Amino acid sequence: SIWAWRADRIARIRAAVDHMLLVFPFEEKLYREAGIAATYVGHPLADLIPMRVDRQQARASLALDGADATIALLPGSRLGEIQRMLPTFLEAARLLHADVPGLRLLVPAANAQCRVAIEAIVGDSPALRVLDGQAQVAMIASDVVLLASGTAALEAMLCKRPMVIGHRIAGLTYAIVKAFGLLKSAHVSLPNVLAGETLVPEL
Repeated sequence: SIWAWRADRIARIRAAVDHMLLVFPFEEKLYREAGIAATYVGHPLADLIPMRVDRQQARASLALDGADATIALLPGSRLGEIQRMLPTFLEAARLLHADVPGLRLLVPAANAQCRVAIEAIVGDSPALRVLDGQAQVAMIASDVVLLASGTAALEAMLCKRPMVIGHRIAGLTYAIVKAFGLLKSAHVSLPNVLAGETLVPEL
């Protein structure tokens, strides 16, 4: 991926490939300007997620009461992301509990290692469930999704769910990125990048 930052990768890509097959339409121009043959072929998630998702079925599969307000928390699938983002997401959920009694939280874990990391942070809470995978089901079943920036934002968009994007990097990394103009996009989340405008909040 070169569209957000690390545009310097383009020279190595040019040397390594004959033709790029791209999953995002805005990438074609970047590659063609760099002299690389490229074709936009579409994102596989667009074929995997139906145009109309069945929220009732998703909630039933997770044994959620129809009246329960539910938030899916997706802090990322890497351990560093989970450690950086999940405590902040939980603090946001704690603040929301004051206004929404009975709020339910779903936290999908990408794998067993992620589940251990998540459980070490969340502790024991009757209002929170850690799921083994099932990120897409959790998104569809929820009223809103709070998630780390990444492919999950595209998935939440295709699942037609309202969302808020959280993004956190190390302070030094952020300072370097800003100082040297390494960030090539005004947005970091795919729904906003694809639209060319702010559709969902990025914090």
